[in-house]
Amino acid sequence: MSPYYNLPLEQRRLRHLVAQFNCDEQLWLSLGSERCRRRKLYPWMSARLQKQLDLLEFVSSQPPQDCVGFWQAKTTVN
Repeated sequence: MSPYYNLPLEQRRLRHLVAQFNCDEQLWLSLGSERCRRRKLYPWMSARLQKQLDLLEFVSSQPPQDCVGFWQAKTTVN
């Protein structure tokens, strides 16, 4: 159930996207110590490789996306 039941449909989707962004940002900040440690342990790695490892770690630590019941199917009645 959406916690934004009192909002219009367009605003519900926007609030859901904002909530997802905030969760992702919190996760990214929580992984900051790992990034710093990796940069100290492997200073010879290129910046591009370090960024790829950062993004890989971020994606692997994200919980699976659960979209059940969020998007409403558009139906047409003829």
